[in-house]
Amino acid sequence: MHPLVRALVPVVKGLSLALGPDCEVVLHDVSDPEHSIVAIENGSISGRKVGDPLTDYGLFSLKAALSSDIDYLPNFLARTREGRRMRCNTLFLRDEHRAIVGYLCLNYDMTRAEIAKGLLETLTAIASPVYSEHFAEGTAASGTDLLQRNLGLIRDLLGKPLHLLKRAERLEAVRHLEEKGFFLLKGAVEAFAQEAGVSVFTVYRYLRETRTDSQAGPVEKLPNPNERQAKEP
Repeated sequence: MHPLVRALVPVVKGLSLALGPDCEVVLHDVSDPEHSIVAIENGSISGRKVGDPLTDYGLFSLKAALSSDIDYLPNFLARTREGRRMRCNTLFLRDEHRAIVGYLCLNYDMTRAEIAKGLLETLTAIASPVYSEHFAEGTAASGTDLLQRNLGLIRDLLGKPLHLLKRAERLEAVRHLEEKGFFLLKGAVEAFAQEAGVSVFTVYRYLRETRTDSQAGPVEKLPNPNERQAKEP
């Protein structure tokens, strides 16, 4: 066994303890490809043990590495015999002449992580990311906080600042916010108008277009147009 490979034998156990039971850690000595595994932890993931050979992919990657100067193959996909998906990392151990003497492989079984990912996606799915009540636990949000949070959410939904929206997009933004009660907040019309770079008259016009008697009842009284004149941008 090459001294560099031998020095890493105790590291295999340490890595397995650090990375947990879902990560198989394998150390290969490539001088004997038919019995290359010299240390392995969590081998139940792939069903391998000390003395087992390099896999076909291991032999292929060895040939590829010999003709190049790469030191590792990061985050590639492999499967166990049972079909479980693994995220694999292979580090090539090179001597002072850059000859490959061994592999250190970290093979992460993604089964439990993918189950958790699916569960989290289900638990965090919502019909719309826009809402008008968003309070930090144990604190009371001010009206200004609610306005800014909702405006931030609508920016995230549309993927651009509100002042860059086209008219149809502004109308859609008003529709989303109206459905979530945003315009029931004091100062909401003015805040949206300032954020979108339009007049308050324009916002009220959008509200008239989006509201119906069955949805929101009467529209708020418009400001006196004699007090301020503005054009639809």
